[in-house]
Amino acid sequence: MTTVPASPPPGAASRTVRAHATLLPYALCLLGATAVVHLLIVLDGNRITVLTTLPLAVIAIGYAVYLLLVGRPLGRVRYGRLVAHALTYAMVNTGYLLHAYILIASASPAIQGDGHLALDAGWFGATFGMAGFWGLGLIAHGIAALGERGFEGPRP
Repeated sequence: MTTVPASPPPGAASRTVRAHATLLPYALCLLGATAVVHLLIVLDGNRITVLTTLPLAVIAIGYAVYLLLVGRPLGRVRYGRLVAHALTYAMVNTGYLLHAYILIASASPAIQGDGHLALDAGWFGATFGMAGFWGLGLIAHGIAALGERGFEGPRP
């Protein structure tokens, strides 16, 4: 008894191709958004404050909107959603880590800790906290994507 594989619904392949094609523009927009975040931090004296953290909420909302718009067809691209997640993680966290590195290398008082932390509490959270906790989620996503052979099914 042989079964004929189900053919994809009409237009599914083209939606998948379009979803794949959105990754580069998404990455470029994300790069621009993170540059704006760091410009705002510089303009605020290289301090991490509520006002300099609010743009991260805009990036998070942008990522959520991106996934709402192209997430389903992107799940049909091998490792598509994982790539979007990894790009977002890498660009946001690398921006903070490089910014912190420059401040440390230049002995900026904006990053010096007071008390029990070697780094300013805001910078400590933006570098170690965000990268570490978000990294755990990215690892879980990566393992799940491997289990699905890179093709993530639609969510209910």
